[in-house]
Amino acid sequence: MNLTTVIDRMIDQAQQSDPLDTYSILLGTAPATATEWVKGKKVYRWFPVAQSRLIPNYLVVLAPSPDNYRTGDLLEFHGRIDNGQITTFSVRRNTLTIPTVTAMPGPRRTEAVL
Repeated sequence: MNLTTVIDRMIDQAQQSDPLDTYSILLGTAPATATEWVKGKKVYRWFPVAQSRLIPNYLVVLAPSPDNYRTGDLLEFHGRIDNGQITTFSVRRNTLTIPTVTAMPGPRRTEAVL
């Protein structure tokens, strides 16, 4: 699959989940396709582009910026260049969006008075 297509789909999914979030695009040092696309590319669709040897060449990562927590859960997107599959991972939950669980009181113990 085309590298640009995978990145576009990932950005579109990220903007649907929370349009105010900001991300960085992380690629391996030698992406499986479109290696020329990366050369000289510092920004794509307003997202910074970076390369790391820790990212496998078949994967592109849309990594959240630290200020994403202000609007929703902190999500990271992994896109496989070879088949176009996109997986979402929760990096950190926003405490304002986590439902609170109230503990129910246990049964009351009654004691017989003699």
